[in-house]
Amino acid sequence: MNDITSTWIRRLNGPKIALAAVTLVFLAACGGDSDSPRNDHPMAGAGASDSALNQDDRVFATIPDFVEGYWVRPVPPQGNPPASWSDLEASLRPEDCSACHPAQYEDWQTTVHSGAYSPGLSGQLVNWEQNAFGTVQSCLVCHAPLSEQSARLPSGEEWAPNSAYDPGLRDHGITCAACHVRGNRRHGPPRRDGSVEPSPDGSPHGGVTRTGFFEDSRFCAGCHQFGPGGAAPNGKPLENTYSEWERSRYAAEGVVCQTCHMPDRQHLWRGIHDPEMVRSGVTIEWVSEGAEAGLRITNTGTGHRFPTYATPEVLVRVELLDGDGQPIDGAAIEHSIARRIAYQGGAWVELSDTRLVPDSGVMVAVPLAPGARQARASISVLPDAFYREVFEMMLVGMLSDTSRSLLSEARRQAEASPFRIFDETVPLTR
Repeated sequence: MNDITSTWIRRLNGPKIALAAVTLVFLAACGGDSDSPRNDHPMAGAGASDSALNQDDRVFATIPDFVEGYWVRPVPPQGNPPASWSDLEASLRPEDCSACHPAQYEDWQTTVHSGAYSPGLSGQLVNWEQNAFGTVQSCLVCHAPLSEQSARLPSGEEWAPNSAYDPGLRDHGITCAACHVRGNRRHGPPRRDGSVEPSPDGSPHGGVTRTGFFEDSRFCAGCHQFGPGGAAPNGKPLENTYSEWERSRYAAEGVVCQTCHMPDRQHLWRGIHDPEMVRSGVTIEWVSEGAEAGLRITNTGTGHRFPTYATPEVLVRVELLDGDGQPIDGAAIEHSIARRIAYQGGAWVELSDTRLVPDSGVMVAVPLAPGARQARASISVLPDAFYREVFEMMLVGMLSDTSRSLLSEARRQAEASPFRIFDETVPLTR
């Protein structure tokens, strides 16, 4: 197998590229590099409007209300909490939420959401904090969406220092408050019996406003679907998960994002980094058809393409073995399931897309060879394949000590993330 790292670098960057350009290329995936303050980011929820920014006390009573205004990002400043609230009630820190919601907090701590402000992201943004805050903000709107997580906020045509900025809160990434707090008002799903009655008087932090929007896939689309104006190589946005789901049978059957990613309301959001979750999404079968032997992989349980997004890669390998269990020269095949993209001429382009749409499959087989007695197959998942190659490229350039330390840790995490969901050897019968 070719060295994956060198292959990806060639595909992404060509033979030579300046480090600054590499960084811009990577951050461009966040949706843009404008340094002008704005609230109409292409990843914002459908119909987001400036008017919602000044309605901190707005009650989002209906799902259309939520779709229009809940995911304006950055999430408008919470403002001053009621004077009667305790420090615990007023806090936006997830560890303080755990005082009353320990199970949700424990789940959240294990998730990619809690690490959304990752070393890989922060290692790049540290270079842009002072002179290109628009680039920084274009990433923070999903990776740390609260205004209180931003060092600066829009002020006319400028970025002004944010007196409510909490760097510790930013480090927490996608926090409880990012999804549940607007204008200090707590929002959440209906009770398990489906009721949405107001909380009793005297409830902590004024209780919770309940709505079915928390059980609707559109809730997730704010960050998991890039909108008009974002990069869309070959007509498909870089982040296109909601649209992939919307076109699948799962949408018609009422199987929403939360069904699989928040089972029994657990705050887990398992995905491509979780072996059990990945394995549950596909059916893997040994197939011998005519003069070939190999695997058929079918997307039988994933409500979007397998895998979604452009950063993972799934590698399938099938090889034939002789009577001593040794590989037979030339009797092997490898197949990549991935969306390969590159930044060329100032725009994203799609090089290939071999991902599996829901209910589709692929056969990866090798012709039977003389002396073959067994077939061996493996399926490896590289959740951070794209990121790993970008970090490798960045680390060969000029970086500040802070940036180099963060990106080195990001590379280490990316190198440690691959796993196998299948590895099996079977006898061949003729």
